[in-house]
Amino acid sequence: MSRRPIKRRPLASLKISKRRPRWPWLVIAIVVIFTFWMLWPASPDRLRSQAMAAERSGDWPAAFQAWQGFNRTTNARASTCLSEAKAALAINRALAAEVALRRAIALDPSSPDAWHRLLELLRVEDRPLDALRDGRAALIQVPIPADRLEILRRLTLALLAELPDDVARPLLDRWIAADSNDVDALVAKLGRVAAMPRSDDPDRAARIATLETKLRLHPEHSGVREALVVALADAGEPERGRVLLDAWPEPRDARYYRLKGRWALDYDGNRPAAVAAFRRALADLPHDWKTHYRLARALDNPSEAAQAAAMVARLREVLEPATLGAELSRSFTHLNERRSRLDLAELCDRVGLHQLAEAWRMETTATVK
Repeated sequence: MSRRPIKRRPLASLKISKRRPRWPWLVIAIVVIFTFWMLWPASPDRLRSQAMAAERSGDWPAAFQAWQGFNRTTNARASTCLSEAKAALAINRALAAEVALRRAIALDPSSPDAWHRLLELLRVEDRPLDALRDGRAALIQVPIPADRLEILRRLTLALLAELPDDVARPLLDRWIAADSNDVDALVAKLGRVAAMPRSDDPDRAARIATLETKLRLHPEHSGVREALVVALADAGEPERGRVLLDAWPEPRDARYYRLKGRWALDYDGNRPAAVAAFRRALADLPHDWKTHYRLARALDNPSEAAQAAAMVARLREVLEPATLGAELSRSFTHLNERRSRLDLAELCDRVGLHQLAEAWRMETTATVK
């Protein structure tokens, strides 16, 4: 039986049916959807939930990021800005905390919590002028007597009781390490280094170089300018300091005027100009004993000079840390007693802080829980 021959078609004429797999398109679709989801702004409700969950778990970096995102929306409130500030402080972002605290105050100036935390931050960074300004504003805005007493307590500490070096330095170091743009923390740290140098601290030349760099970046920052001018004077370079002093931006406060008086007295021999500048500085910071000392040197009138010298002696006696600390601790422990508040008023009067003294007297009938 013969087989019929099989006709073979040329390979070129064969139609090859090939089904392409669908998985590459599926993967691409998933990637696109995921990317879209990641880039799409989270809803305020989701951000708030994320922030609160992160707080509960102690994940403060995540809490800070979520609160910061939430507060960029129109749903921001004083309470949520305060939560952002708390998270920022937990991760040593003091500058971010201050921004959030000031926004909380702007949204609700009658709420005391943001004022309390702000005054504590200003104390750490040794910013008495800011503390005076903010403390006065807080006393006007906060209606509850017990809350005003806490504001007065923190304001009094910020003005009179400098934090011990072993408490303030580690805190400032953490703030600077967490945020290199925190100029206020840096100035506070370098001020402590200049006053009480340690073996591992940067020397004066290194401090001057650091401050010069910061001033180029922040020419409007009076704290940086003041620290640099003082460092240049201590380094025996008053003319370099004079250039920076003459370029001081407006508005000018006690930091400018006490340096203006120092230059007039020590380098120009212009006593009347020095007296005028020192008195202008003392109008802002009446408890600054160093300015009273320079005023005593500048005064030609023996009677006035003796009064200024006596004020120096009184301030140094009252502000001596051990004595002051004991007096403040005693009064603050019994702040619910009228006598303690009057004692604090008398203390403020003795150092020339008469407005603060009057504020304490106005609260003698306040109720403390």
